Amino acid sequence: MAAAAPTSDPDSQQLINLTSSSTSSRILFATDEWFAAADNLLNPSPPQFDPDAYCPEGKVMDGWETRRKRSAGHDWCVITLGGAPHIGDVTYDAVKVEVDTAYFTGNQAPRISIEGVRVLRRHDVNDNDEDYLYTWMPGAASRLARGGGIQGTGQSAASVNRAAKACERVAVAAGKGNNNGSCKWIEILPMTPLKPGYEETRHHSFSVDQRVRKQVAAVGGITHIRVNYFPDGGVARLKLLGRVFPNNGGSTASSAANNTTIHADVQRIIDNSPANTIHLHSSSPNTNTNTNSAPPSALPHHHPELSCITYGGMGLECSNKHYGVPMNLIKASLGKDMGDGWETARHPERSAVVTKDPVTGLQDTPLFDWAVLKLGCRGTADTGVSRIIVDTRHFKGNFPESVKID
Repeated sequence: MAAAAPTSDPDSQQLINLTSSSTSSRILFATDEWFAAADNLLNPSPPQFDPDAYCPEGKVMDGWETRRKRSAGHDWCVITLGGAPHIGDVTYDAVKVEVDTAYFTGNQAPRISIEGVRVLRRHDVNDNDEDYLYTWMPGAASRLARGGGIQGTGQSAASVNRAAKACERVAVAAGKGNNNGSCKWIEILPMTPLKPGYEETRHHSFSVDQRVRKQVAAVGGITHIRVNYFPDGGVARLKLLGRVFPNNGGSTASSAANNTTIHADVQRIIDNSPANTIHLHSSSPNTNTNTNSAPPSALPHHHPELSCITYGGMGLECSNKHYGVPMNLIKASLGKDMGDGWETARHPERSAVVTKDPVTGLQDTPLFDWAVLKLGCRGTADTGVSRIIVDTRHFKGNFPESVKID
């Protein structure tokens, strides 16, 4: 496995950001976009953060953030590179990787890797097909037509499987087309740990190993990359810096004059999507007066809530309080948003790829978070504890997979 070298390129000022929406780079597929769409990775503007901004999915974040992984595997997305018009089969050389985890302080992807491939034109279908860089990925045309991904959504297992098979097919085709015998994506950046998005740790920079660049040269350059999160989390911005790879596809200058890439000016509609409705942290929550649809925690009960703050309940200790404190668990009122609960940071040492216990169906991991609550009053000898309510209100993509109470 080739390591990412810490050295810088002497001609770094001449490098192109190959993963910028301003240079026609686009997301073709993403396994999950619950908290924030993958298209944000390509935004050429600096990431922003509003501490009061919440939406129906949770905290509004400016980057690509997936929900806490519950199914087997890990999250990933595929990006078509930009930097020059895709006329004349333009390909690219990868020189440097920059990753910014700004504001993802407890929910950053703990590890990432990047792979590259050259997608070849299918001459057996249509020599004039200028959309071949997009249409090989199932669903990419629809995604591009609507202007990008939709926050608050995730792909089904069947869709992820179709996309994975498509990735395998283009790698096989690239290996045959270049007669190099390789049928795999080229590892641009091996699995690499990321630090939280505090100002002093948010910026990550890696030079692509020379051995990797030789592999890229051997296939005539790359056109796409696959970004892997291990296993989930968020990144604010991604830059793959490089150059147009010289090949026999024609002059870049002459191609620029005839640039007809159909997706370069597609207008994004995601900001107007109902899934992105934002309400302020300080806003009043909607109250539900219909007792037929109200959650159990909003309905009266003949026994008091023993842990409630009203009766003297307290949150004593916990394993982590990055996004909230245990005291929020025992408030008398319903949580008003995701910030009004107890949420821990994603464990930085969680498994890179999620596996399931065949017996329980839950994650096969020894990791867990805990909180100790002091009850405000005791149950009676004849009734003890009559019911327990665990309310995951507002936690739609970051709820705990399971809970145990002792």
